Amino acid sequence: MMVSPSIALLLPGFKTLKAAQRKSFLGELSNADLPKTIILIDSDEKRVENHPENFEFVHFVHDNDIGNTLRVGMAAALSMGAEKVVTFEGYAPSNARWFLPFLEAGNVIESKRRGFIDMLVTETVNLLSFGNSYNVFSMNRVYTKEAALVVKDTHQQGKAFLVESAKALSAHKIKTVEVIREDVKKNNRSSVNLKEAASSIARSISGLFVSYGILSSLAYMVNLIAVYASLSLGLFYPVAVFLGGEFSAISNFLMNEKMNFKNRGFMSSVYRLGKFNFFALIPLVFDVLFIGYLARYTNALGKTLFTDLSVGVVLAASTVTFTLLTRTIWSKDNHSRVHV
Repeated sequence: MMVSPSIALLLPGFKTLKAAQRKSFLGELSNADLPKTIILIDSDEKRVENHPENFEFVHFVHDNDIGNTLRVGMAAALSMGAEKVVTFEGYAPSNARWFLPFLEAGNVIESKRRGFIDMLVTETVNLLSFGNSYNVFSMNRVYTKEAALVVKDTHQQGKAFLVESAKALSAHKIKTVEVIREDVKKNNRSSVNLKEAASSIARSISGLFVSYGILSSLAYMVNLIAVYASLSLGLFYPVAVFLGGEFSAISNFLMNEKMNFKNRGFMSSVYRLGKFNFFALIPLVFDVLFIGYLARYTNALGKTLFTDLSVGVVLAASTVTFTLLTRTIWSKDNHSRVHV
């Protein structure tokens, strides 16, 4: 199979493998037709033994931090004219040729089924960054030259580098495709430790999320004012809550749609407003029905417990609503997922 020339394969830590492991990995690569392929490996004075003749090996110096390592490697690859940069989740022979079907597909991430910690961190990052990735920590990646130029200028260390790089590509409106391998057995061992997980989550918080929180808080104030005004006019509680929810939902949507996400087009906004309003009704229904049900037992529960339960129900429903809205309304469309 002939593929595009000027492909750089980054192999940090390759020298730490046993000779037999290196030989097996390179043997798998040598069976692929990769013209003008550059292989960048970490600094080592020794020649790579038994290397294929059609590969050019380049050594580069790096430290023990994976983020710094990949940035230095990308910079070196770009300086040599690479059009695509490939990184690897591991150096098992079965992973050596993972990228071959995707070299003409732009920026690609290949993801296997996730462990619990990876899943939890990824989904939290998605919520805070309005992303929709399946596994932000997968290292099987193909970067185009355009993407590599952006990624090499990021700064975060450790595995949080991968979160920052995804955010940087999104900010530059560079699209990626994530290919999810459903046929691979789930690995329950997390690829990140707690420090990397915390750093990744903290890194995913952006000015957009802060602005979203502020505007949503203002919309909640609209809700309170509308409910209070409705009750003052003598309307029944369910009617007052419904009106407050509707005023809040519409104001929330309009502020975020036009000020934060800057979406254009009247019909597309109307369609999103319909979906937004549907999901925004979830806490409203819980509030009216469940709290109305609890109100029958106010004396038995006590005022304090009744208040705590009511607040808990509203918070739980609001959390579910926020998750649904992020997934269905506000998620950025520059990252697509394909299941194979």
